Amino acid sequence: MNAVTSETAVEPAAIKAAGDDQAAQLALLIRQSYADVARRFGISPHNAPAHPSACTADWIRSDRLEGVRYFIAARGTMSVGCAALKAATAETFYLMRLAVLPLFRRQGIGRGLVRHVCRQARRSGAEEVSVGLIAAQEELAAWYRRLGFEAVERRRFDHLPFEVLLMRLHLGTVEDGH
Repeated sequence: MNAVTSETAVEPAAIKAAGDDQAAQLALLIRQSYADVARRFGISPHNAPAHPSACTADWIRSDRLEGVRYFIAARGTMSVGCAALKAATAETFYLMRLAVLPLFRRQGIGRGLVRHVCRQARRSGAEEVSVGLIAAQEELAAWYRRLGFEAVERRRFDHLPFEVLLMRLHLGTVEDGH
């Protein structure tokens, strides 16, 4: 069993598929969740226009037209986190836009979203889930490792002012249960 499924704690937030009418809500949640990362790494709409800290409702709508599925984590009526899932190939899905509002971090919400997305990917036939993150964000890479992800490669992209660390999780042992 991998680390994603070895958690025994109850998930601290209800996770549901986002509706078509929630694009603006998702964009705001993503922007607010990534604002501190953007400040820390000097990211702006000018030097990284595709960074989640600049997310718009149009991005979300465009993603959804391309088959990206969004999920929202909520406590009561308050949305506190989200994640997206996109099929890259039949075997590999991308975990995208994992976001948790700063006041709700370190409460298991991100872990719950990753578990949920991995279960969805597995049910869709995926063998692995991949994620890309700022390579210098070492604490986030360590967090993903604790969830069972492994580093695959570091890569520079011309349109980004930072190096990207690509990580993946093999889904062979991800359970379907909650």
